[in-house]
Amino acid sequence: MTVNGTVRITGTEMKETINQFEQDRRSNGTRKAVRSLISEALLIWMDALEQASAENDEPCRVSMTRAGCSLDRDTVIRITVGMGEMLSIRDVFLISAIVDEQRASREFLMDFAARPKQPGNAQRLEQLLSDAFRDPSARPDMKRCDQAINMLFDIIDMIPKPYRAQPFAVISYIMWWMGQEGAMAAAISALAIDDQCSLAAIVCSAVERHIGPAWTSET
Repeated sequence: MTVNGTVRITGTEMKETINQFEQDRRSNGTRKAVRSLISEALLIWMDALEQASAENDEPCRVSMTRAGCSLDRDTVIRITVGMGEMLSIRDVFLISAIVDEQRASREFLMDFAARPKQPGNAQRLEQLLSDAFRDPSARPDMKRCDQAINMLFDIIDMIPKPYRAQPFAVISYIMWWMGQEGAMAAAISALAIDDQCSLAAIVCSAVERHIGPAWTSET
């Protein structure tokens, strides 16, 4: 399967976007370069998550034959390059799946992606993750999470294998957050590509030690 029936993205296309991003960082600074790379892609991603959250029918479950969860080619490239080049960008796509827009607005997510070390941004993201982990009432929006996972599988299906580690790692975290058994398999897939992928290693450790978010102990 490919996204929207298009051919798979090549390593050359990925490298061209990476080189452009690096050049933009040198010429215009990281903040402007990040916005140029992912601002539109993040809006497309967030729109899809919000649409899934608002739907009253059955959630779009992970499936290689699913419909309505695809991203266009340019968005796939930009999200993948962003995740691989800056962990703050990866974390933005992760947190957007497990926290709704009332708590993590698009403006905050975009600013965190570009300025992760800014004290207010770093503290806020840490608090969001802590609350999600420790608060038993912070239950997953399953439709929102499913949509994120589906889009990430679309991304993985399109991109060359060396670039799949971070998307697999984000899937593993979201699945762990949802209490799904597939979390370990996704984390192992990430580590098979990049054995230094810290997010995947964290998920593996949590699963092996039977550690889950607080809400899972209430079910």
